[in-house]
Amino acid sequence: MPKNNKLQPVQLPMPIRFNEKPNFEFKNDLENIKVTLVDCTPWRSLVNYLPGYVNATWADKPQDDFAIEQIIDDVEKAFTFKTLPSILETIRLTFRIEGISVQDVTHLIRHRTFSFSAQCTGDRWLSHHTAVVPESIENSPEFLDRYKKLTQECRELYADMIDSKKISIMDARLILNKNHDNFYYASTNVKDLLGFIKQRLDRQIQPKSDNIIAYQMYLALCRAYPIAHLNLIDFEMPSFHYIKNARNGHATNLYYPEANSDKFEWNEKDFIYQGYREDINGTEKPEGPTIFEKMLAGYKEELEDMKKQSKQYIEHLKETGGLQ
Repeated sequence: MPKNNKLQPVQLPMPIRFNEKPNFEFKNDLENIKVTLVDCTPWRSLVNYLPGYVNATWADKPQDDFAIEQIIDDVEKAFTFKTLPSILETIRLTFRIEGISVQDVTHLIRHRTFSFSAQCTGDRWLSHHTAVVPESIENSPEFLDRYKKLTQECRELYADMIDSKKISIMDARLILNKNHDNFYYASTNVKDLLGFIKQRLDRQIQPKSDNIIAYQMYLALCRAYPIAHLNLIDFEMPSFHYIKNARNGHATNLYYPEANSDKFEWNEKDFIYQGYREDINGTEKPEGPTIFEKMLAGYKEELEDMKKQSKQYIEHLKETGGLQ
């Protein structure tokens, strides 16, 4: 078809940012992470169909009317894999995961049972994105200054190349650091989510950012469904893969085993760093707990509060014979 400049130009879905100088801030990478459960199978809907689903094997005909005690028992069995595990595949959850670095994105999307919607890099300007900084670099002034300077220079070169209108956004983005933040939508089911969380809360192998995402996802799950009293996830569970493979020559041994994973004999020289993960935290590591340790303590406290509330809720259901 012929060119027709009399047509009204299409309104593009993203802001056009030619000739805007990069304007962004630096934030701690862990504190910048925010996981939000934006949608899920409603609790009332779940308890309405779950008992019939998990008891169908032995039923002469479909049943919808169950006593509250059986509903509670069936829900507890379902979430603890003591009945048909496929029921957990029917419980859908969609998360928005904000503030993660490009490196975090690569870890997230490896989980192939999730469905994703990405905030992309080639369809929009990245000049003003927050740059995240690990605490170890924040605690190293001589490296932090260089880190910030190089990030600023990369952003400026990125913007200059795009402003030339001779280099596309698609090409210019290759100069950017991995430290600009992103958001992703991730949709999954409870069965796959629990597998993801158990894998990513490993403190010996996984990065701290993965741990934080896993903690926040689990807390969101517990808020949506009163199951926290079931202890589905132990934030202090051992790193079984690490324990099994640390001495076989086919593992990237970074740090000494923490107390929950110190279940094998080891040599200090087995590890890249002769120290524990929270000790490898910058050239001027301050006294006291690290940011990660403070965040983990807060998550544990929140989880214990939810366990109490969950038990009270279950007792209330049994007493009243109704669902809220």
